[in-house]
Amino acid sequence: MNFLSCLLAFLATAAGAAVTPKNDARSGATSISGTNFGYYYTFSAEDGDAVTYTNLDDSEYSIQWNDNSGYFIGGKGWNPGSAQQIYFDLFDITGQLAPRGLNSSLSIYGWTTDPPVEYRIIESLASDVDPAFGLTLQGTVTSDSSVYKIYRTERVNATSIMGIATFSQYWSIRQSTRSAGFVTIANHFNAWAAVGMPLGELSYQIIATEGHSGGGSGSVEVYTSSKPAGPCAAEYAQCGGQGFTGPTCCVSDTTCVVSNPFFSHCMA
Repeated sequence: MNFLSCLLAFLATAAGAAVTPKNDARSGATSISGTNFGYYYTFSAEDGDAVTYTNLDDSEYSIQWNDNSGYFIGGKGWNPGSAQQIYFDLFDITGQLAPRGLNSSLSIYGWTTDPPVEYRIIESLASDVDPAFGLTLQGTVTSDSSVYKIYRTERVNATSIMGIATFSQYWSIRQSTRSAGFVTIANHFNAWAAVGMPLGELSYQIIATEGHSGGGSGSVEVYTSSKPAGPCAAEYAQCGGQGFTGPTCCVSDTTCVVSNPFFSHCMA
């Protein structure tokens, strides 16, 4: 079963009592959620005995999986989410800056209600993953020094945070994957709306590690932080590039266009 089939068949839920442990290792559980150091977390796995989610200090978490694991998703973030700017840093326990194991990815993952929408902004992918298989291309958006392809699909009578429901799935898939950086979520929300993909009321939003190992093993640690999106760069102003520390979002009706690895600017 491929990555897309697995994630469509088994979706995470937002249910669960809030708890505040300092360190919280879980194995053998199908689904957990709560709060840890003020961050919302959620984790679901088909085979919890083969996947271990651990809340680390502050905004960090780790996930380890082995050859026998099925589909899983887990991470830390916020409930509710927002059109914020998120920083993430992904590294495996042995020090490599990438997810290890087959069929793994890292994304900003969340839900909205009224209407119900499940969304992903995918930042990092294992080399064998093709999450766009079976999805419908809607357009592109340039943000945070990369082009993202925008996709949409519909789920009918499937598991959601509201129970069994019909809902949309929105995807922004980064074309130059990375292991760390800022994600300007407002750029994706605006781009989705521009192609007829509106969001409802924001529910939870996490930095998610997701996968179906399909015979691989893996381990990751993830750090995240957030700040308001703040004032966006004006038209023609710089919005990205190696070493750039200014705003990476653009004012309305403009997008961040990559000129070279050192310079991106806002263009209509």
